[in-house]
Amino acid sequence: MTDSDQLVVPDLLRIRSSNAPDQSALIIDGVQSLNYGDWERRSNAVAHHLADRGAGRGTRIALLFTGMDWIPYAISYLGVLKTGATAVHLTDRLGAAEQTRRLEQTEAAGILHSADAELPTGFTGWTSTGAALETGDESPLDVSIAIEDLADILYTSGTTGPAKAFGNPHGVLTFGRGPEGLRNFDERSPLMAPMPLGTTSSATTCAVVALTAPGPTVVVDPEDVERMAALVAQLGAGSLMLQPWTAIQLVTSRAHERHDLSSVTRVGSASAPLPPRIAGELLAMMPGAQLNSAYAQGEAVPAVILGTVDPKRPMVMGRPAPGTEVRIAGADDEPLAAGELGEIWLRCPAPKRRYLDESLSRNKWQDGWVRTGDLGRLTEDGEVRLFDRREDVIHTDAGQVSSIEIEEAVYDHPAVLEAAVIGLPEAEGGYHAVTAVVVLNGPQEPELKSFLADRLAPHQRPTVCHFVDSLPRGVTGKVLKPLLRRRFATTTA
Repeated sequence: MTDSDQLVVPDLLRIRSSNAPDQSALIIDGVQSLNYGDWERRSNAVAHHLADRGAGRGTRIALLFTGMDWIPYAISYLGVLKTGATAVHLTDRLGAAEQTRRLEQTEAAGILHSADAELPTGFTGWTSTGAALETGDESPLDVSIAIEDLADILYTSGTTGPAKAFGNPHGVLTFGRGPEGLRNFDERSPLMAPMPLGTTSSATTCAVVALTAPGPTVVVDPEDVERMAALVAQLGAGSLMLQPWTAIQLVTSRAHERHDLSSVTRVGSASAPLPPRIAGELLAMMPGAQLNSAYAQGEAVPAVILGTVDPKRPMVMGRPAPGTEVRIAGADDEPLAAGELGEIWLRCPAPKRRYLDESLSRNKWQDGWVRTGDLGRLTEDGEVRLFDRREDVIHTDAGQVSSIEIEEAVYDHPAVLEAAVIGLPEAEGGYHAVTAVVVLNGPQEPELKSFLADRLAPHQRPTVCHFVDSLPRGVTGKVLKPLLRRRFATTTA
């Protein structure tokens, strides 16, 4: 139970298990399922085993589950939370060196893992498969959990540098939510969540979506869009949560020509703006669906900007969700008037996510506001118009240029599969050369410069274009632009 009136995640599972023990909470790739009753009982057993090992408030326990091992992951995760301990989410896609860095940084006491997981060498804590702890005492563990206690230690995506660790309090996960469900999703049909295991996305899928959505949450490999489309048709999924990279792959696959996607009425996209062409084609694949966006910055969550995607207004993110405040701040940290470009700040009354490195936190938070590091404007009617990440803005002799706006224009070319735009230092003047890095969906290199001439101002047009086989992406599919800057820093087209 909590020390306040606000629920925490174990409360949500207890309530769902009491009200509908036989209802499916998670469906794994259309093959396996976990109902609320089993989730409650088996995670109770895990919690007792962990408590016997000394787990409690202040203990950090890593979760390392592979492939589609969602059921033991979900059970182990809730078992950790029920002890009052903190979960550290790892994925085998990180590599051993990064796994070891995170284990050492978080001071993890132990690792719960898949049977086939390859554990980092040199780890001196205890280890156990999650499945080995799922039997035993299934009674609830009597532990008091405060909403300020850390449920998770999560990591940033690493798109602007090495991934940074931050704490995720229980009150962030349940802020403004309860077991009545996520109101922006269909009331009965399954919700499809193609998310990578062992990430911030999988933590949210289990701790928030699967415990508050009225229907079952279906998880599938985010790289297998063919399987995802087949399951949408088979299960009649009404809602679809897509990260931008998954949306791009789905559009490229033209899976709607082989699978009936007409059951989908809502598509949710977060993490980054969808290129207008991709958004338009996605809506054409599911003509009865509404495409919604959620703009936030990881450390600012649950403060969020919600909107409906309009391909004709691609950079407009929407308006603050209930409980969220937004400010566009100038160089003096004071609010700017509508239309002026500044840093986007977000604020809400939930407990704050903070970096483990407090020196980073001091630069990130101010009077409850989170500096997102993104630049944008407020429209006259209060909508947030994104400009770019501060680190990705390209400084030309004609002024600042948004890499996102150029990428949207590049994506308009039908031969482009993926695109990233970066600024590379020029020899003189301290300005940047606008550089496009492009993956094609065919063998023939298009003449992009002439194509972009009518779509971009002269100072926005790429002076250099590199055609590559793939773009470097993090575990959640985001392009790692620092790697591209290093790769092409001394290379000409």
